[in-house]
Amino acid sequence: MATQINNTAWLEWIAGLMGAGAQPTQTAALPPGQFHCSLEHLPLHLIPRRHLKSLSSVIQSVQPLFLNPHCMLLPSGELPEELQGQAELVGKFNLHATIAWVRNPGTRCLQPFWPGRQLEEVIANLRAGEPVPDSLAPRVKSILRAAGILVHETEIEGMARAWAHDAQEACSQFKVKGYAPLSSMIHPFNLAALRRYYRHEIRRGAIQLGDHQSACRYVAHNESVARFFHHQMANAVSAAVGEVVKPSYVYFASYLSGAELKKHTDRAQCEFSVTLSLDFSPEPDLATSWPIRLDTAAGTIAVYQALGDGLLYRGTRVPHYRQTLATGRTSTSIFFHYVPSGFTDSLE
Repeated sequence: MATQINNTAWLEWIAGLMGAGAQPTQTAALPPGQFHCSLEHLPLHLIPRRHLKSLSSVIQSVQPLFLNPHCMLLPSGELPEELQGQAELVGKFNLHATIAWVRNPGTRCLQPFWPGRQLEEVIANLRAGEPVPDSLAPRVKSILRAAGILVHETEIEGMARAWAHDAQEACSQFKVKGYAPLSSMIHPFNLAALRRYYRHEIRRGAIQLGDHQSACRYVAHNESVARFFHHQMANAVSAAVGEVVKPSYVYFASYLSGAELKKHTDRAQCEFSVTLSLDFSPEPDLATSWPIRLDTAAGTIAVYQALGDGLLYRGTRVPHYRQTLATGRTSTSIFFHYVPSGFTDSLE
């Protein structure tokens, strides 16, 4: 069994390393009702625990660092070219600040980070192909390194190769079993920002309680922020299923104690589905205690997900369900649905 992390001590250590130990978890300059992933005011307590160790190892590396060539630092109101005709995907983003858009070299997903004035100036003064100067403050270097804005010279190629291997493994399993795990679809900092954002949206009554499947879950159909990540993940899902797919719709669901998800298969718009475990209370050290169950040709399996884990499965063919959520527990997932590229029916 993996050794559990002492969360308080670990957070104090990593926060101190990042120079963020005493900072507030809400960003005064950025409205909480708009999505943002602030590097100046990271909600460290919302970074899934299993990611903390990997982030710390990344930060401690002593190899020379360079500005990531796949990082675009764009001023307020300016979007990457691919998003300029899809304003609805960033309709709930705070666009009144500079954003560093970092493309994952493997999955090809864009990862947005709000650097704040100090870090923005640092990034703007870095030069492509030139090592980061030794004079850069360790705190600044650490947080930019953890966000992937700073990388090692050969890291980009290594990340692309690693994802290609993982995608091939997922594709092989998916074709045989009808399901496969997917990880690292969303950066840990963005996961923390998503957890904060959706908790706030539920508190302020922006997300409805109850739908036709369960009266005990908060739900949102095609919510804008989830829709952004939905589209960004399409290339990765295509690689994992072995054919080109396109997004149909995305569904957010936050379950309360006593909720259950009855056994069902999905409609045609959910041919390829990814269930992403986003939030859970009480905070798990590793996997959550509420598995999704799949009825497969080999029998029923229970998949226990850690926060940030995705599970790819054929929603239209594989019956899936969850048993009753225990007292004192809450669980939040996002369901990303995809269809073959040639699908011509409604995507809703």
